[in-house]
Amino acid sequence: MAKRENSPTLYIYVKEYIMKLIISGKYPAHSQLPTEYELMETLDVGRATVRAALAQLENEGTIYKRQGVGTFVSERSKHYGLEPFLSLNFMLKHVGMKNNNEVIENSDYTVPADSVLDRWEPGKVVKHLVRIRKSDNTVLGYEDNYYLPEIFELLDQNELDGSLAHNLLTNVEDNPISRFDQSVIVRDPSEKEQEMFGIDITEKVVELRRWMYFEGIEEAANYVSFTIPTHILEFPFLG
Repeated sequence: MAKRENSPTLYIYVKEYIMKLIISGKYPAHSQLPTEYELMETLDVGRATVRAALAQLENEGTIYKRQGVGTFVSERSKHYGLEPFLSLNFMLKHVGMKNNNEVIENSDYTVPADSVLDRWEPGKVVKHLVRIRKSDNTVLGYEDNYYLPEIFELLDQNELDGSLAHNLLTNVEDNPISRFDQSVIVRDPSEKEQEMFGIDITEKVVELRRWMYFEGIEEAANYVSFTIPTHILEFPFLG
């Protein structure tokens, strides 16, 4: 394979290579992956690049390590196959964009009449979590989350500034997702959004709205609205 130039996102190339090995079925659950040295030789990359790719795969639960033995493929619930559809964090990491979340509100919320939360009865008390997603000092998106209290209590409360989709899938395994209803709207930004994202009225924003349902729970368990300016969506894919 031709020598590849070093770059901050070269580990993504290695990560995708390993993921293809796993997805193809060549390396099923609990099988041992090639060694770091073998990956370095095959892909013509350095040890630091291979280790960065493996570290991210391990953090995501795709692989696990056995000290002194090697790296193995995790047995993952089919539940996790939904994560790429549910997690913006997953997508941003995949394209090499570092991001973090700032929780700006975590409180009880009483559902009003005639609101976007119309799948819950007015007067119902739910948990409200508001986050701003940033990359360094740039605001990437605004996230408005609502949960049934019993679902919110299952989340890892120490990970509320991480991937909520991963948190949810990890901690609600006893009640797998039965469906999610999702819509995407491209619209003009509000004055608040213009100020937050540093854009003007000529740039559109994309708003994702999603209701999520779990087996064994009749009513909707979670609603999220996520808004992001269009230039952020375009950036990772520019040539």
